[in-house]
Amino acid sequence: MREAFTLLYPEKIIFGKDALKQLRQNLPENARILLVAGKNARQSGKAEEIKKMLSDLAVIDFTGIPPEPPLPSVDDLAGLGRKEKVTAVIAVGGGSVIDAAKAAAMMIPKEGSCSEYFYSRRKINAKGLFFAALPTTAGTGAEITANSVLTDPESKIKKSIRSPFMVPDLALVDPLLTLNAPPGLTAASGLDALTQAVESFTSADANAASRALAESAAGIIFRSLPKAYANGNDIDARTEMAKGSLLSAMAFSQSGLGAVHGLAHPTGALLGIPHGVVCAILLVPVLEWNMSVSGDDYGTLSSKCGLEGAAEFIRGVGALCSALNIPANLSSHGLKEEHFPFIVKNCRSRSMECNPRAMTDTDIRELLRRMLA
Repeated sequence: MREAFTLLYPEKIIFGKDALKQLRQNLPENARILLVAGKNARQSGKAEEIKKMLSDLAVIDFTGIPPEPPLPSVDDLAGLGRKEKVTAVIAVGGGSVIDAAKAAAMMIPKEGSCSEYFYSRRKINAKGLFFAALPTTAGTGAEITANSVLTDPESKIKKSIRSPFMVPDLALVDPLLTLNAPPGLTAASGLDALTQAVESFTSADANAASRALAESAAGIIFRSLPKAYANGNDIDARTEMAKGSLLSAMAFSQSGLGAVHGLAHPTGALLGIPHGVVCAILLVPVLEWNMSVSGDDYGTLSSKCGLEGAAEFIRGVGALCSALNIPANLSSHGLKEEHFPFIVKNCRSRSMECNPRAMTDTDIRELLRRMLA
């Protein structure tokens, strides 16, 4: 655990039921807004509600960011923002919507394509437009982070554009925005948040603050996710999930993650698996791999989850994934040995560097082989 650390968060984080009502007063005066809404936010009427709240401002509306946002979609979004001369960006949606809008907000006042920033051919040397993130899922934590996770559809590479200049100006987390999320989405996003909490707690770059946040988040999510999954209108469970997800994001955004996320990015991008699902499938095998060095930490998390001991924690996580209808392996998603070289080549991200137990290429191939069973 690192003794010295620096914490980097949005200038303002607003959490709670009806927090949405505070949006307008926290926006720049006379802003020209690009409102990027997810499909669920559009269908639920929340996007239209936000437009009405901003009736005194010019609002340019956009919907249509696909999952695992591809670079061309970000270029389209940034192009619209430049054409309309917007001065602020608001994203209301899941992680894909927030990440795409976050990258566009950075790019709009600058030159260059998304690909140039994605492959570090251009550097981010200054802040972009004012950016507000309003998550409609309890999971990804994109409303807190200094990065945007994107996918190059040509190379199948999935990774982050990252810069301290990309931290959102405003993170507004209102549990009411997550009501009625479908069970599958609730499971995937919730298990992503749980994975982030666990990996943050055991990260090689963890610090006292991130571990305290991650420990609390893991217990909250483990206890409340089954209730939110069973009843999309359970506002108490949704509130707890939103809280746990926020704390998890506040943790991992400062500490980094681990091998689950290192492997999930290339695997998910290659096979077209939703991020939360591939993380959930990989979680127990990676926990088992790390057990020899992280047993004490898993014991601590176990007590937070109402379980007893490290082994019981791993079994409990596995049982939760099973109860939420997560596949036991990756064979149903088409994983084959011929995919291993791509995954091994493209998994060496910061997440892999932060894993508490080092994994060689041979170790990774063996773990993936288990995912074929």
